[in-house]
Amino acid sequence: MSIESEPVLGIDLGTTNSACAVVRGGRASVVRRGDDRIIPSVVAAMPDGRIIVGNRAKQRRAVDPTQVVFSAKRMIGRRFSSPEVQRMRETMPYRIVEGPNEGVAIELGGQLLSPVEIAAHVLKYLREMAEEALQQPCSKAVIAVPANFTDAQRSATRIAARLANLDVIRVINEPTAAALAYGYIEDTDRRIAVYDFGGGTFDVTILQITRNVFEVLATSGEMFLGGDDIDEAILALMAQAFERQHGLSLRGQTVAMEKLRALAEQVKIELSENFRSGIRVDDVFAGRGFEFALSEADLRWHIEPIVRRTVPVCIDALRVAGLTPQLIDEIVLVGGTTRLPLVREVVAQVFGKPAQTSINPMSVVAVGAAIQGAALLGSLVPMATSPGAGAAASGGASAVLLDVTPRSLGVRTLGGFVDVVIPRNTAIPVEQTRLFTTTTDNQRFVRIQVCQGEAEDFDANHKLGELTLAGLRDAARGEVTIAVTFEINADGLIEVRAIDQDTGARQSATMRVLGGLDEHDVAAAAARIAGGGEVAARGRTVVP
Repeated sequence: MSIESEPVLGIDLGTTNSACAVVRGGRASVVRRGDDRIIPSVVAAMPDGRIIVGNRAKQRRAVDPTQVVFSAKRMIGRRFSSPEVQRMRETMPYRIVEGPNEGVAIELGGQLLSPVEIAAHVLKYLREMAEEALQQPCSKAVIAVPANFTDAQRSATRIAARLANLDVIRVINEPTAAALAYGYIEDTDRRIAVYDFGGGTFDVTILQITRNVFEVLATSGEMFLGGDDIDEAILALMAQAFERQHGLSLRGQTVAMEKLRALAEQVKIELSENFRSGIRVDDVFAGRGFEFALSEADLRWHIEPIVRRTVPVCIDALRVAGLTPQLIDEIVLVGGTTRLPLVREVVAQVFGKPAQTSINPMSVVAVGAAIQGAALLGSLVPMATSPGAGAAASGGASAVLLDVTPRSLGVRTLGGFVDVVIPRNTAIPVEQTRLFTTTTDNQRFVRIQVCQGEAEDFDANHKLGELTLAGLRDAARGEVTIAVTFEINADGLIEVRAIDQDTGARQSATMRVLGGLDEHDVAAAAARIAGGGEVAARGRTVVP
């Protein structure tokens, strides 16, 4: 089926902003609805129970901030007890509590919603935007995620898409998507570094592009570093300035702080292009106005420690790839944070050359995801033509993506250490087998704890969950040996299968992913979303 009759949406589900692109007539472009093109990843509950998304939801932050959820992507697929979630509980105006299966729940409109359901509302909005723009139903999608997303986070993203009535034909890493867009737009046959500094995550990916082959050489990242941290730094400066002007602290004043938070983001954006930003607000708190000015030079002094945290990540990616900065031909920027002059200076210092600026960092990921979607359906998408090559050279070869797993996959051993099953930076898809045996007579099941990360100590890694091998045959200890095969597929998701090595019988192997949703939770979320998102008026349990 051609892409003209069945479009595949390329979706960049971002922490701060999201976008959706599609390939039509051999060209990839971002879809729009009116003025909406890059939409805020913000979801709000109205007083009447309706759920709204995007710019309208963002405007509610200064009206009823406890009922506006933003930056929820930073919590998707995480356990409630994780340090990252606990940090967000201290800074977010909305209420974050523990949900089922050690997961995260957010109070919105009198209900407890998971970050997955919040993401589903954003994805549903993007799907509706595309359907309106294309004048036809859209059900298939390629969704881009941060390269360092864990299995739990990738699975959660897939569930969110399912709730939004999207069939995800591929989960692609954001830097790989950006490289794909770059390879179709610019000259090929070069080695590039994708510097992805978004709202909530940061990663660097080194790729070799050889005509239509996109090979990831290495990836490295920090999963809780982004533009949100810069907004928080500016917000702190604003709160201090308000206290100096009026002798009043805004600590605990949620509405006032959200007014300033929105202005902090505005200041950051202005200082991406100007040397100075100044604002004036008539009423921030208790009828008191506020004036604030910040220069780009002052901003860089306050945020340089944040931006410098990206440097060791870049160095690590180069080390793993076995390359020096001089061997990188081009640096591609992804994410709105890369518009800051300081960020671009740091990039130039690390790689010894300035980044290219011909591609919009806000839309390149969605465009790359759309190109991948078209390629997966067998559509002919023209590749960029090298200088000097004939027009026929742009003939439409489908891209071949050779990606890697960003984190090691391991299992817990006696003493609390890690046995690495699949090392970091292994090309995917990949599978490895480990043998597990019983330790007591007539043992009927084996439990195996699984993690992702590089630490030797199991507890220092990201614990994915617990694998249970059940229904084992009766036998003396050590006589039952189960061969467990761990596979990481092209989406970066883990699949497990188990076989009794002696009998050849397939064994039951179930993985309980911590922080994930069970089918009951998914069904309940689907019913809420299908009902128009009126989460407060359905007679369900109200949060105390």
